[in-house]
Amino acid sequence: MNSVVTFQNIGQEYGCVGNVGGSTATGSAQCFGGVTPPGGVTHEQTGSGNNTYTAATLGLTSSGTNSFANLILIFNGNEGGGSDAPITLEKLSLNLFTSTGTFLEAFSTPSAIEFLALTGVGNAGFGFQLDAAQSAQANALLAANPDLVIGASAFASGANSGPETVFISRINSVQPPSGDPGDAAIPEPTTIFLMGSGLVAVALLRSKRR
Repeated sequence: MNSVVTFQNIGQEYGCVGNVGGSTATGSAQCFGGVTPPGGVTHEQTGSGNNTYTAATLGLTSSGTNSFANLILIFNGNEGGGSDAPITLEKLSLNLFTSTGTFLEAFSTPSAIEFLALTGVGNAGFGFQLDAAQSAQANALLAANPDLVIGASAFASGANSGPETVFISRINSVQPPSGDPGDAAIPEPTTIFLMGSGLVAVALLRSKRR
């Protein structure tokens, strides 16, 4: 399970992971795509849950099978049920950097999404995928930067319980050219292991340049 960022707070919570000088870094300076923590305070959890990945590590190429068209971010909440739920994912952003840490591009969700039920870390998650135009843009950046580094930013509200985690993986299917999410995508075996019997709800990410 390739965790990108793990974050936890009561109420509003922010988690951002990026690349500084070739090394993984957390904090508000790594928040892109419309994720702007008040006072610059973020809530990443210490440990192994905060990571960046090179495109090569994820098996991504700039064209053909397993390009950015197949990439998926999975939001895995840990709010349980009852008074702990729901939780709202206000913003999720896929962020791209050069190998030395120069920010290139952010692709973020266009609107907030409320989740009424989440079954905890390591169980069902909700996937977010680039549309055809956005994946083409990301693939062009990868072609120009073979050592491309991938990070993420997230902002959730209504948090009451355990830590939320964003994972990164690949799926077999891609978004249609129209940008319509269409049918639920078919996960690869590693993704199935992560999500158990959960259903992947595919949504689009929007590009934002800083």
